[in-house]
Amino acid sequence: MEGRYDIFLGQERVGQAVVERQGLYYCFDCRCKLSGTVICRINVSCNGHQEDLGIPVPTEGWFRLKKKVPVKRLGKGLFRFQVTPRHRAWEKGFVPVYPEEPFAYLSKLQNAFMEVREGQAGVVLPSE
Repeated sequence: MEGRYDIFLGQERVGQAVVERQGLYYCFDCRCKLSGTVICRINVSCNGHQEDLGIPVPTEGWFRLKKKVPVKRLGKGLFRFQVTPRHRAWEKGFVPVYPEEPFAYLSKLQNAFMEVREGQAGVVLPSE
């Protein structure tokens, strides 16, 4: 649904997202006040569906992110925005895979396998 929404880091309000519908897409314009010491991602959820919008970048004293997402991915309803650290602490051997980032473990893939944990795709590397 179009409008302005608060963006939270845990329970703390750290910014605001403006949502507009343009045809078959939602356009998200997110602005946050973050420390910048940890790279964070902005996630939006609606009706049980979650979408990773990406990493906001420093712009004019804010961390800002603009993104378009197809309406069918999120559906209609109220949005909830959450800032999370870029990488969660995973158990040893599990390496998350992000489409926009290079994968540093190509040389170790021979005996590895793909797995999804808590909704995050990744690779389980053999122990050495």
